[in-house]
Amino acid sequence: MTRRSRGTALVEFALCWPLAVLLVMLGVQLGVWGAESAAAHAAASAGARAATVSGANVERGGLVALRSLAPALAGTRAGAWCPGQAPVAPQVWVCARDVRNGVEVSIGGTVPALIPVLGANGLPVHADVTVQKETFMP
Repeated sequence: MTRRSRGTALVEFALCWPLAVLLVMLGVQLGVWGAESAAAHAAASAGARAATVSGANVERGGLVALRSLAPALAGTRAGAWCPGQAPVAPQVWVCARDVRNGVEVSIGGTVPALIPVLGANGLPVHADVTVQKETFMP
């Protein structure tokens, strides 16, 4: 290998290495974001199911959703808040509402990005689940 070709290989490596690292980081970010989105949907489902059980209420559903979601969030905390309320929303929020024949649990907000270029304010997470209330016929 000549001295000139070694220099060319070094320049090619220096130009390609940042791109390879960026692609790996994008893959990791996509995996983390997908896991957090799936966790948000699972937590909303668990909260809605817990709130529709006989004897339960909407507050219990919201609490179950918060507790289910907490371990899955990386770098942020979730809080109880519904859109339209006066105080500032937490970074990730959980809202449980009593709708006509069921319970709706919504989770929304943003989670931090591993790569700041992707989202200065974070990446969006959203899940809505509505479950009908249990009814017993005598």
